[in-house]
Amino acid sequence: MTSLLKTALVALSLAAAGLGASATTASASDLRFGIVIGGGGYHGGGSGWNGGHHGGPGWHGGPRYGRGVCAPGHALQKARGMGIRHARIVDVNHRVVRVDGRDRGGHVRAVFANDRGCPVVQVR
Repeated sequence: MTSLLKTALVALSLAAAGLGASATTASASDLRFGIVIGGGGYHGGGSGWNGGHHGGPGWHGGPRYGRGVCAPGHALQKARGMGIRHARIVDVNHRVVRVDGRDRGGHVRAVFANDRGCPVVQVR
């Protein structure tokens, strides 16, 4: 029990010494805290509610269909990557992009959500 107590006291004193040493070298303007999810990339400078992203430096508006939308060309690429031959767009609406084609078993229909990345909803 005494060795455990000694170890805890030594760890506590080292932590306090390190905290004291770092607190003397840092000023209030140098202290920063942040949480990053998804990682880096350049997002531009700017000011305003969106940091100057929309139309500002570093803004990438994407293809003609914009961000957050499944472009029909991307849906075709995904369908072909899934092994669907002679893929063609048959319907596009605000919810889904439907692609028809053929595979070894015959007629195939792939349905993609009309969202960023064209997630697969159904294949039959």
